[in-house]
Amino acid sequence: MKTIFTVFNVLVAASAAVLVFLGYVFPDWLGGVRTVLLQWAVILAAFALLVGILNLAQTHWNKVKAHQPKSVYSAILLVALVGTLLVASLNGPAGQWSLWIYNHFQVPVEISLLAVLVIVLAYAAARLVQRRMTWYTGIFLATVVLVLLGSAPLYLIGEIPLLNSIRAFITDILAVAGARGLLLGVALGTIAAGLRVMIGADRPYGG
Repeated sequence: MKTIFTVFNVLVAASAAVLVFLGYVFPDWLGGVRTVLLQWAVILAAFALLVGILNLAQTHWNKVKAHQPKSVYSAILLVALVGTLLVASLNGPAGQWSLWIYNHFQVPVEISLLAVLVIVLAYAAARLVQRRMTWYTGIFLATVVLVLLGSAPLYLIGEIPLLNSIRAFITDILAVAGARGLLLGVALGTIAAGLRVMIGADRPYGG
């Protein structure tokens, strides 16, 4: 029985993948089928997100009931979750109170996380210099210093056009080229993973 379900799952996944792919290649013939399958995928993803939220809430609720250590954080998460859902449901995601929650809670939390990230990166750079000082480390540190000096005006000096030009060259050309290379790698990896699912070599859906 398990083998039958495994074969059925492989056939469904492979058929859906082939139809979606052919829908992009032949949009006049299979464009409608591709659109329907993508809409089904969006609906399934929405339900998966809902299940994940419910599982998160249940996990933290169990921690609160069991009075586990630091369960107060779980209680804060549950209160924030319920409050945000109520406000967004009654006021709309783009309503005044929803935007107030976003601007006064979400944005400060993101800024705090970015500040922590800066401190962690600075600490990691210092440890890197202590443990392994190579040409690559020197180039990395010089790049960081030039970008920082070009992004913020210097005390009692102000902005320096040369530093601004160097920072623009690093961020607009070198960094963009590296990011595009990473995106190409991610795209190739995604294509390879999709092909493995299409032919049934990988079965993340079980079986």
